Amino acid sequence: NEFEDGLDLANEGPYTLDEESFRISALAARIGGYTQLDKLVLKSNCKSISEACAVVNGSKDLPQSTSAFGKLIPEGSVGFAEKNGVMYACEPGRYRLYHPRAGWDDVRTFASMPIKVGPITIFRVPAGHYGKVFVGNDPFLVSSADGGLFAVNNPAFRYVGDVKVDEGYIQHGTIHIIRVPKGSYGCVKQNNVPALLPPGVHFFKTDDFVLTKFSSLSDESITFETITRFFVPKGNIGMAWRDSQPIFFQERGVYLVDSPMFRYVKSVPLETPKIILGSRKIITVKEGMVGVSHHKGQLKILPPGRHVIEDEEHIFDEFLSTQQMSLNLSKDSRRDQLMICESRELVRIGIQASVFYNIRDPKLAVIKIGDVKDIENFINDTATAVITTIIRTTSLAEIAQSGRAMEKGTGMMGDDGDQQQSMMAAAEHDRNSSKKKAHDDDGGGDDLETNLPFFDRMHTDFISRLRENFLNEYGIFMLNVRIGDFKVLDEDISQSIANHASTTAATQAKLANLEGNRQIDLVNKDSDFRIERMQADVDAHRMTTNARARALAMKEDAQAQAEALKIAAAARMEATKLEAEAEAGSIRVIAQAEAEATRAKGDAESERATKLGLIAFGREVTLAEIHANMVEKSMAGVEKVVYLPTEMQKNPFALFSPNSLAGGGN
Repeated sequence: NEFEDGLDLANEGPYTLDEESFRISALAARIGGYTQLDKLVLKSNCKSISEACAVVNGSKDLPQSTSAFGKLIPEGSVGFAEKNGVMYACEPGRYRLYHPRAGWDDVRTFASMPIKVGPITIFRVPAGHYGKVFVGNDPFLVSSADGGLFAVNNPAFRYVGDVKVDEGYIQHGTIHIIRVPKGSYGCVKQNNVPALLPPGVHFFKTDDFVLTKFSSLSDESITFETITRFFVPKGNIGMAWRDSQPIFFQERGVYLVDSPMFRYVKSVPLETPKIILGSRKIITVKEGMVGVSHHKGQLKILPPGRHVIEDEEHIFDEFLSTQQMSLNLSKDSRRDQLMICESRELVRIGIQASVFYNIRDPKLAVIKIGDVKDIENFINDTATAVITTIIRTTSLAEIAQSGRAMEKGTGMMGDDGDQQQSMMAAAEHDRNSSKKKAHDDDGGGDDLETNLPFFDRMHTDFISRLRENFLNEYGIFMLNVRIGDFKVLDEDISQSIANHASTTAATQAKLANLEGNRQIDLVNKDSDFRIERMQADVDAHRMTTNARARALAMKEDAQAQAEALKIAAAARMEATKLEAEAEAGSIRVIAQAEAEATRAKGDAESERATKLGLIAFGREVTLAEIHANMVEKSMAGVEKVVYLPTEMQKNPFALFSPNSLAGGGN
């Protein structure tokens, strides 16, 4: 009642650790029979043989006494005597019975315990054990503390064995001791009422009590009778049934449900594509996929995303990929994983082929064809029929020729790396499809382009036959077809082809050897030429180096001579400069002296002229001197006779008069 009053039993989780412990304790409190250990356990009542005999005999008068003669009870043993139907115990010693109705019954050693003689029981409980006894019909446990020796004189007392104290479950009559380990729950039931016991030691004394099992807390779920304890990890969703209805638990944590109408199923990651429990569904459609479902018979295509469906009439079928898919073609007549076809010459050929496609209109494809398996079967059957027809109209020589081209890597369909090129060729074919269709409508012969290599023609014709029809009728876009391998299945023809291939291979090997020898000769000649060229380069380099060395030496000599000339010129220039400066100095001194003399002469002349100018005769004298100097200078160097005008006869100086000089220019 204490637990139930403080617990909201309608709350089933998620719980914290404390809330879970409280709920478990409330469930355990529903069952009865809880008791304390001290009410179940009897303590040791003696420590030695003497004390054991004293406990057995109590206060009764003994029928024996010690004596030098009589019955000998050895050390480590106990003797039993009987008088008037009453049993007595004797510790080691020598005794004589003095009562006429007394007699010796038995002698037992302590090593033979437990000892049971008549109503007397003496036993020792090993350390770490409980002794299991009955007093009448009441069960008890005897502790091993204080030596564990226990003695009793009671005909209703029974010792039935011992059990280890640390046993997980001790059951003795109506006594139940359950030791639930850490990290576990004990699943018990009392009077058909189930309960979970938390970790620890639990004591019960009750009828109709059953321990069923220990369940680890690390288990995802613990189910016991009507009790269900489960844990939903982070990122998971728990699925369960309640009252025949599906329910989901999306919140992380521990849940505890006590209901006979509840059944936990499991937890799954939330990103699981398809989570279905009864009518409840969580469908996660990834990019590049669609979901196919039916609601009341109507097809519903689920786009990428998460879809929660509650309606029980909405049935999810499967996922359908809209990405590029590949399908290895097969048919009933197969041999060594190859489709068996026939060439134009009715030669059986094994072909390994694959088609590449993607679904452009999922709804149309599902309505017209069916589910994923039906779509694959339909594409396989149609593609194999087309390829069989194409091969049936092709000669073996054309196939073999394309096969050799494919081996050399020139075929369009030799490996996956050529798919893009094949698709480009298909696109080119689509661009020309209208012209070809017009040609076909005019009845223009066979629809196979026989001027193309076989594999190219197969690709082109295969795409032209299926692409437009599949896209319009079924919403499926045919991307490419690839021939992976082919084999001639007729043994004779195959052997003939093999022999021819061997001869061709031998011829090619010889040609290859000849070509190899020619290449070797070319390489040797080229090597010799390279060696000669390298030697010439070395010689030229050596000559160039020597020339450069000589030129460098001559340059250094010229530079030294130029430097010497430069120094000599500088010295001469310096000497010339000094001489010029000295000569200039002397000229300057002479000039200064002459200037002084001229200045003095001028001063004297000026003074004389001044004085002469003061008188008329002086002026005439001066003028005459001037005329005389002029005539002298003008006639200097004249060695011929000079004729003068007539008027000059009277005055020879008239020519040099101011008037004559003034008109002489005319």
